[in-house]
Amino acid sequence: MISYDQKTIGFINLFEKITRAQVKDCFQEEDALVFVVQPGQIGIAVGKGGVNIKKLTNMFKKKIKVIEFNPSPEKFMLSLIYPTRPKEIRLDGEKLILKTENNKQKGQIFGRDRSNLKRIQGILNKYFKFEIVLE
Repeated sequence: MISYDQKTIGFINLFEKITRAQVKDCFQEEDALVFVVQPGQIGIAVGKGGVNIKKLTNMFKKKIKVIEFNPSPEKFMLSLIYPTRPKEIRLDGEKLILKTENNKQKGQIFGRDRSNLKRIQGILNKYFKFEIVLE
């Protein structure tokens, strides 16, 4: 069970009130508030033309990221690395293997000093216990 402080509960309540999307999880990264929404609710959460995200960004004075949860680790990974689309994602035992088409995609997933990969691995580990491997 996840426990939240009073501030995070306030963020979740306001997010749900404005977007009408159900939040599965909420946490802070260095520069952003991250909301994980229930499957199929990413469109509702973002709103037409990103109107809900713009409104929330102005209210919270923080960058807002929305991730769609999926019980399938492969589909959840696609949501985590959006808009990057790898050639293939597959499970191999305790590993989630991503095959990229080129070095640009690999660089987008890795980030500077592997910062993106560490962030993605941390979020993935909250729900699934797989190690991300890039090929």
